[in-house]
Amino acid sequence: MSSEGWRSFLTAQARFHTYSPGNVLLILSQDSHATRVAGFHTWRELGRFVKKGEHGIAILAPVFPKKEPKPEAGERQTGEAHSDEGKVAVESDHVPVRFRVAHVFDIAQTDGEPLPEAPARRLTGASAEAHALIARLMRLVEQEGLRLEYADPKTMPRGTNGYYQPMEGRIVVSNAIAPNQQAKTLAHELAHHLLEHGRGREPGRPTEEAEAEGVAFVVCSRFGLDTSDYSFGYVANWSRDEGGPALVKQASAAIQAVAGGMIDRLEAERAHVSVRQPRQAAVLER
Repeated sequence: MSSEGWRSFLTAQARFHTYSPGNVLLILSQDSHATRVAGFHTWRELGRFVKKGEHGIAILAPVFPKKEPKPEAGERQTGEAHSDEGKVAVESDHVPVRFRVAHVFDIAQTDGEPLPEAPARRLTGASAEAHALIARLMRLVEQEGLRLEYADPKTMPRGTNGYYQPMEGRIVVSNAIAPNQQAKTLAHELAHHLLEHGRGREPGRPTEEAEAEGVAFVVCSRFGLDTSDYSFGYVANWSRDEGGPALVKQASAAIQAVAGGMIDRLEAERAHVSVRQPRQAAVLER
């Protein structure tokens, strides 16, 4: 009944949202570190196999009565249905007639094909909103005393769109990505600076990335640029091993504070920066 226990339960419920509260408690009581559970046959369908010698996590699976009247020849039987998991979908309005012990296994107890991860799809396009936002963000970078550079991706760490170097006071952005992605990346790297990452505040890499991407998403959305195709997958990948919901909750206060401050400052830049920046835009699109 402690606050920590309640938080732990709700976090686990988010992980096992298709399982009943009772089964979630059963899972937690037997393996507090379980992250993704499924029955033996479900894992096989996903291309994974339970390791030899592993013991299942016991839960309660419902068993439903046969549906009356009996189906005619050729119809699908929807009678006493059950599963190797505590989640059953059955074409019957009846309540379960009984429960039986079933077993599920955590992903750590399996081997095989990796599960698909949430994709972080690089943004494309060159919207007017992106060009306007880049111009304003460049003003903020200047105000913060930072140096902004656009670099060939071949000279950058593999797979990165940009990075922030706190000791050098420098933000580097790839010159090979579309303006929509450039605007999002610039907002992300500037957020690292404003969140004081690497300058005395270091909550850990997953939290830092969740905070910076959260700020970038809020700021871009405010100015008409939807980055959800990239942002949600990006945060999901970083939070995968850090408790997901707990990580987002931990980062939310910082995201709100910094995003709000950035939006106020960017709004003030409307009077100073024209939406049309043909010379700058040509440089950014190289």
